Amino acid sequence: MKQYQSLSFILLIMTLATEARSEIDIFHLSTPISGSISMSAGDPSGISGSSGAIDLYFSSLEETVYIDTEEHTMRQVGAIFYPDSAFTFQFEDTQEIVGPLPSPPTQVSATVTVHLAPTLNPLVFDTGPQPLTFETSGGFYSINNAPIFGNGIQMNGYYSLITGGQTYSNSFSYSLSILNSSQNQVFTFKHLFLTNSPSSIELSGLGIAIPELGAFFPSPGPVVDFTALNGYHFQLSPGFEPWPGSRHLGEIFGWTLTNTITATNIASGAPIITNQPRSLVVHAHDMASFQVSASGTVPLAYQWTLNGTNLAGATSGTLTVSNVMPTDLGLYAVIVTNNFGTTVSSNAQLEMYPFIAAPFTGAVLYWGQDGQISLNAWGTEPLSYQWFKDGISVSNATSGLLMLTNVQFSDAGRYSAVVTNPFGSVTNLAASLIVQPAGVSLGLYPGVTIKGVVGFHYSIQSTTDLTTTNSWMNVTNIVLTQPTQLWIDTDADTSQPNYIRRYYRVLPGQ
Repeated sequence: MKQYQSLSFILLIMTLATEARSEIDIFHLSTPISGSISMSAGDPSGISGSSGAIDLYFSSLEETVYIDTEEHTMRQVGAIFYPDSAFTFQFEDTQEIVGPLPSPPTQVSATVTVHLAPTLNPLVFDTGPQPLTFETSGGFYSINNAPIFGNGIQMNGYYSLITGGQTYSNSFSYSLSILNSSQNQVFTFKHLFLTNSPSSIELSGLGIAIPELGAFFPSPGPVVDFTALNGYHFQLSPGFEPWPGSRHLGEIFGWTLTNTITATNIASGAPIITNQPRSLVVHAHDMASFQVSASGTVPLAYQWTLNGTNLAGATSGTLTVSNVMPTDLGLYAVIVTNNFGTTVSSNAQLEMYPFIAAPFTGAVLYWGQDGQISLNAWGTEPLSYQWFKDGISVSNATSGLLMLTNVQFSDAGRYSAVVTNPFGSVTNLAASLIVQPAGVSLGLYPGVTIKGVVGFHYSIQSTTDLTTTNSWMNVTNIVLTQPTQLWIDTDADTSQPNYIRRYYRVLPGQ
């Protein structure tokens, strides 16, 4: 029954139009059911009778009945289950293949094997509120109801075709959806007996489809349309097709019950949570799963919240949080709703063991300057920190950031840290802090030696192209402070791979 609720009732929550009133009695039934879909396949151009067939049988019926004694209506919501067994059938087929004139028709034979495997999806239905009419002669109420089916039967399969000494095969899939029209009615229970109401009711008259019209239409159809090299044409078309004879699939749909079925009254009230979600402690990036069990009048709807905020898409009895991050931590609860009220679960807390997300991996600081080393940790608060230098705890180093002022050579060493929360601790492995006297980088710079008069002004110009006379650009102006003076062009580092050669000249300055 839990499986049925999750597959059908939740889908129907938005379509339940009946208002919740005390005049509504709700009943539930569960019963084996006999019935089948006769499934056959062949080719429309084949010789009559060249086909094969199987039967897909139903197994059980689950249904909830809503009786509105004020409006005199009855609504049936439920699902019909069928096995997920696979079926295989084989048949021989012969076709007349006409070649170009004057070639006469050729008899081409083939062996066809079709394998079908239905997936375990129940046929979910909802009649909507239907008026009740009392039949005096029979002493029962009658309902003329054609249910709306929420899904069809999903089929997966493959075929094998042997003809002309060659084998052709491929896979396919399709859905059989129920036809609903004034000429093709698929009824649920049509008779209601109130002998034991309100403790229970009896239902009978489970209807069938009109077999001459077919009960299903396929999507897609045909699912196979293939012509072999020798001209043999094979077509597999599930669902009703207007072919003569029986060369179609899904022609007949029916169900039967030999006896009257009793449906039992169930409580009409707000949901009751029978198993509360439980708190969890996980490691970072783990998966966390919360579950809730609830009973009450179906359909039941679920909405999970985190710290009081609704979680998008979290609308089933199970909530899975994959790849847990710090933003996922907090209090989880679920709101369970039906037509009679709302119940909120107790809080379940998602917590995390301490985890070092960005470890300290080493650093270089300079003598006399201020510096810092750090790490970033996740986990349930409160998180506490303790830094160690060469295995000895550092005084007042109790946060993720360790500040060092006026760095000395004695500050160099192997630094580690331990992060702790109520669920355990984790250690950042020791890494080196190196203290350098200064930041030093080497470079090769072009220089110009100028011999002249102390106090005179000179202009230094450069170019990268000696073939162009107007390409000289002024670099700087200097005043000699000694008869021989060296000027260095620090903007041109010849050690760099992208260095472009420059030429220099010295001219009288202004």
